[in-house]
Amino acid sequence: MQSDNPTGKRVILEVDNPVVDPRDVCAECLNRTKIRYPDGGNFFTPRLRSINHLEVGRSKIISSPVTIIVEYVVLLYQRTVEGVRRLLRQLFPRHPRIRGRNFSGASFVGRTTYAGRYDHGKPIHHLPVDIWARTWWGSWRHLASGVSGKDGTFRLPYDLREARSWAVRRIRAEVSQISFVYDQRDQPRPVHSVAESIHVPKKELTGMEYNLRDIQIGLWAYRRDTPIPRTYINDHDHDAPERYVQGRTDALQDQIIPIELTKLKHLAQLATAPESLSIPQIQADYPLNLTTCIENTLPPELKGYTRGDEFFGARMMNGMNAASFRPDPDHPHHYWMLYWGYQGYDHNDVFAFPTTEIKYSIRPGNHTPLPVEIIFTGALDAYHRDPWQQRRFRPGDGARWTYAKRVARSVGGLVAEVDDHFAHTHTNTEQYALAAFRNLRLNPVNWLMQPHLREVSLVDHTADRILVSQRHGYIPRASALTGLGIQQRVEDTMGVLDWKGREPMRVINDAHTYAKAENLFWNITREYVEEFFERNLEAIAEHWYEIYRMSEDMVNHSVRVFRSRIDLDRLDARERKMMEKRITYFESRYSFDPTLPRRTVNGELKILSPITESETFLDAQPGVLQNLKDWCVYVIHTATFMHTWVNEHQYEDIGEVLYSCLGLRFGEGPDGVLAPESDYRIAPDPVRATQMMWWSNLLSRTEYGFITRNEDRDVNPRFGEMLKAHEEEFRSYGVIVDDIEARTNI
Repeated sequence: MQSDNPTGKRVILEVDNPVVDPRDVCAECLNRTKIRYPDGGNFFTPRLRSINHLEVGRSKIISSPVTIIVEYVVLLYQRTVEGVRRLLRQLFPRHPRIRGRNFSGASFVGRTTYAGRYDHGKPIHHLPVDIWARTWWGSWRHLASGVSGKDGTFRLPYDLREARSWAVRRIRAEVSQISFVYDQRDQPRPVHSVAESIHVPKKELTGMEYNLRDIQIGLWAYRRDTPIPRTYINDHDHDAPERYVQGRTDALQDQIIPIELTKLKHLAQLATAPESLSIPQIQADYPLNLTTCIENTLPPELKGYTRGDEFFGARMMNGMNAASFRPDPDHPHHYWMLYWGYQGYDHNDVFAFPTTEIKYSIRPGNHTPLPVEIIFTGALDAYHRDPWQQRRFRPGDGARWTYAKRVARSVGGLVAEVDDHFAHTHTNTEQYALAAFRNLRLNPVNWLMQPHLREVSLVDHTADRILVSQRHGYIPRASALTGLGIQQRVEDTMGVLDWKGREPMRVINDAHTYAKAENLFWNITREYVEEFFERNLEAIAEHWYEIYRMSEDMVNHSVRVFRSRIDLDRLDARERKMMEKRITYFESRYSFDPTLPRRTVNGELKILSPITESETFLDAQPGVLQNLKDWCVYVIHTATFMHTWVNEHQYEDIGEVLYSCLGLRFGEGPDGVLAPESDYRIAPDPVRATQMMWWSNLLSRTEYGFITRNEDRDVNPRFGEMLKAHEEEFRSYGVIVDDIEARTNI
């Protein structure tokens, strides 16, 4: 049986029967460490006030029994009030039928507009507007209903006599957002949530127009403090344009509270007796992850398998990173992988983050990639700071080869976290969610896309604070990138992310299960979208204006094309060669086509291609319908499968501090980060170690909202049926269909 020892050399191991195959142990540990939901705990179990109260340090949890009791009384009161309201809604339902006979004399008029400094007065199209009367005995009467026009204006005729009836106690106008639930397949039912409510004095209704004037609504505004298209949220709990569903909060409570208590115990111990807690002790207090499980399960003669070449290549191909392999033009079975490091980004001088190039040997068939060379460009120790120095390592370098793979894993983990997770699936999805929620209401595409775009703005708002902010975020504390460096990197990554021309990853060989799963999901999603368009084409064409407005929003607010900000002629020969390599790699990884025509706005070449540039479908250019289909497939794929993959595998690949952290410290030795795992001077310090374990658990364990489970009934059941039909094929690629998220989670 072949395996790898910690030095990276391929060896043949004679093992007493029964023979232990490390790959079988890997499969067993994948199952053993799979995250499952526990019960909800008991009455006095500590609870988190809300998702927005998560902190890298000490989250705002409720642990005092007295406080828990008080909170329970408050919660009981709130539930009682909501129960009474629910009873009243059942006793006095709102019937959609409009009351009255004579609608020729009086009407409500007004205009729906954005609130806020920058969008003030800008019309909001196609918002539902309803006029409701409440009688003295509590029943509701529907007086008028309509939708604001393209310019935000509306005129709602009503029966004056019905409105002035003695039975009417009060009248109010309501402007609503629309969501959808599915009671059965292909038949969404609209659900209105009030965005703005205005009291109308009954005595002022005189039989002419009653002018509600401009109804200013703080709804889905763009932030102005960043070039990245982000949703403006000042106070997460009060002015956000959407709210987390209760199931999301419940999932967080079930999964993260035990992890939170472990972190708090460690922080308290480190504050009083830091010498009493080591990294192995910290690791042991958290649940097993994939690598710790494997090492604990393997017999002594196979220990170190997770540090060997075979496991390294397998995880880079099919783990959290799921990196791209570019063929070596000079060798048919060699491929290159690139992780761009700190060059060009704001960074500190504590952690190493060299640009990392890895050459693999990948043979046809079911063969795992084997690394054959690693090249680092940049500092590896605290004494040689030249950002363009290069070091090469090969399997024959003994222990240094093992050290080099650890550095490569840590660099790859940070790149995957910032580029592929946060930029590619979070902020990328948010820019589409923001444009869609600002514009899609009557168009059936809204039914298709809304369940996959929910809550990402809320999640990203929380991530700003706990993950990427310079003051509070984990990544700037535990890696070479500062908060500014992360912002720069996210903008650059989004500068190669265009929906147009995107294709799933090319399958390298039979062992490339990630690419196989991605292609399968992509094809199913395309079939699902095609079916949807066949059923709803007429209505999609009728409300094409919303597609046009969405397209305009997303293009005009998108970031600049990455290559457009780089002047290669101003770089020296060494820098230019590396930058050209980086551009080529990035554009290949994200299927970016630099030849596509793009729009220039305020002097910037924008990355996103327009879906359409015509307000009506009849005036649109050929191909716009295919553009819209391609956009839908891309966005659904990114928000669901792509995010599920990187999120679900984080705990496997960055869930052991000494195996792969996001930042190795330079330490004090002349060899810097090229040192064994036993040298804790280059590992994260104990505070960051427990924070890293808390963080990797948080990201992988707080999932909620799955396509097939459809907890909120907002996904068309047809999508789940199509995925379930391929359940066994997905399983053969290591994907559990029921675990594919319906939207971008934490």
